[in-house]
Amino acid sequence: MKSFIMILLTFSIDGSVGLKPLLIEPKAKVEQDVFSCPKSCVCQYAAFEKLPIVRWVKHYKAIGGNKDDYSKLTKLATCLLQPNGETQKLLDSLPSDLQALILLYTGGNQENKLSVNASDFGRLQQLTSLEFRGPGATMVIDEPMDFLQHANFEQIQLHASDTLQRPKFAKFPSEDYDYKPPSELLSYNNKYPLQFINSSAEIITYEQHIQRLKRTRMPCFYGWSRLEVLRIHNCDLNELHWQMFDGLTHLRHLSLEGNNIREIPPFAFSGAFQLKSISLAHNSLERLHYFGLAGLLQLETLNLSDNQLDQLSELSFPPLPKLLMADLQGNPLKHILPATFWVMNATRELYIGSDKEALNLRTWNFYGQFDSLHKLRTLKLGNVTTEALEHGVFMGLHNLECLTLRGTIKSLQFDVFTGLNMLRELDLSHCMIRELSMDALVGVKQLQLLNLSYNNLTNVPPGLLDDQLELKEVQLQGNQLTFLPLQFFNLPRVRVVRLDQNPWQCTCQMSSWVAHLTNVMRGSMKEICVKGNDNTLSCRNVTTYKIDKTLAPRCANYNGRSVYYVLRRQINCGAIKIIQPSYQSPGLPHWRKVQLQGINLRPMNRNQQNISHKKQANSLLFVTGQDKVLSKSQPSSLNIFNNI
Repeated sequence: MKSFIMILLTFSIDGSVGLKPLLIEPKAKVEQDVFSCPKSCVCQYAAFEKLPIVRWVKHYKAIGGNKDDYSKLTKLATCLLQPNGETQKLLDSLPSDLQALILLYTGGNQENKLSVNASDFGRLQQLTSLEFRGPGATMVIDEPMDFLQHANFEQIQLHASDTLQRPKFAKFPSEDYDYKPPSELLSYNNKYPLQFINSSAEIITYEQHIQRLKRTRMPCFYGWSRLEVLRIHNCDLNELHWQMFDGLTHLRHLSLEGNNIREIPPFAFSGAFQLKSISLAHNSLERLHYFGLAGLLQLETLNLSDNQLDQLSELSFPPLPKLLMADLQGNPLKHILPATFWVMNATRELYIGSDKEALNLRTWNFYGQFDSLHKLRTLKLGNVTTEALEHGVFMGLHNLECLTLRGTIKSLQFDVFTGLNMLRELDLSHCMIRELSMDALVGVKQLQLLNLSYNNLTNVPPGLLDDQLELKEVQLQGNQLTFLPLQFFNLPRVRVVRLDQNPWQCTCQMSSWVAHLTNVMRGSMKEICVKGNDNTLSCRNVTTYKIDKTLAPRCANYNGRSVYYVLRRQINCGAIKIIQPSYQSPGLPHWRKVQLQGINLRPMNRNQQNISHKKQANSLLFVTGQDKVLSKSQPSSLNIFNNI
């Protein structure tokens, strides 16, 4: 290391200038580990969190893994494979301590085929992540890759070598499995015989020979003992066998999307009993039997979306005590039979529905279709088709917080959401709803968001929101509403009331409408921090709201002008006099409403009518000049209020 001499100018008190040599040692040069790289590869050090495979690794790492591993530098090579290139020579030229490898093949036609053996990676014993992509490529599994932790195969063919040593087991997994649903499908055992072919027999049938040959060519991952993530997408892996994943005790995430899989054979994944997530989306599954997913007692996420399932019953699922999320969207499900979800008591999220077929929601002999999902938080149902959504369908969902329905639901009956005491968000938009019962939301007292937009509603019944004192957002845009009940805006916590895209008939009755509620939309979350007395910051996320004048409701009877412009410039309603009622009702229960309706049906004598008119003048909220019109058009609603 060389030293450098710098000349320091010094100034004395008498003004003379002197020269003083100053010796400075240079900083040590940072050594960089630059490794050799083949010409068709790009080699670099990259943070593990930047690797494509991490998108799926994080899925289970976030549940309990070590997140610090993401920031560690990984020795990565990305190689482009040529149709006529020497793949073995390329792999041999890679550094032996490589940790991540991405192979991309772009041959893609019948003439240019590329075949790579698993044994070709034998010298890369420190390799933990392997990605192999490209149509026209084949990977032959001739020996286990016991050093891999993450493997991703896309659009390639996977075959097993004839020389691959497969495990020999003495018994089928069913011998240790004793679960049986309340009713058994007897024909199932005829379709899936639960026994092994006797390999010691000297003479076998032709059908047995074909089945044995198929199993020989199937890829087998036995011996990949460190594997944690395995993705096989669009690889035409259309047939599964229970030995394929046997022995993968460290496997946490398995994704087999887009492989045209038609059936899940018995105990297909029982050898990987520590699995936390399975994705079989975008396949061709036509039926589910509980033997197919048997043994997955640690499973937390199940994705069966975009298949061909048309019915679910108690024979569909085995016990899944830790399942948190099940995605069944995109399946043409018509019926959900009773006891389907009795073995999924821990589930938090459930998604069902498809545009291919209408989903029939109904009760079955006093049993709801979701009555065992006591811990469910989110339920999304698509393409629900029914004349009336009846009481009891959502029975047992005591902890449900978010409910979303799509489809064709002409009316909501009374007490249809009874029992959903924790419901915070109810989305019934795009359901073609025509009629609402005034008691449809009775008991749903924690509701904060109600979305009834883009339906066919022509009126909102009085008292619909009597119980919803926590309501913050109401969306009614895109309906056929012409007026609202007088007390509609008496919601203490409401911040957003969307009323645009309705043919409003503007009158002075709308004088109680509030522009800063209707001309506003919800924005993004914002963090607000407050410093306490001890100088510590206390932060929380709050919802922001922003004004948008394009959302203003408009009058169909005044050439589409804004409601507030018409009230201010074109209608002379006079001064608005608002009298607060002497008793603020917290919301009437259903039995009280029925009782009051019964009282109003009784004939009143002349003295009672006079008393009623006096109470009316002292307690109701009236807009000056409209009291006579309202008293004639809505006598029952006025009398009910007076008797409170």
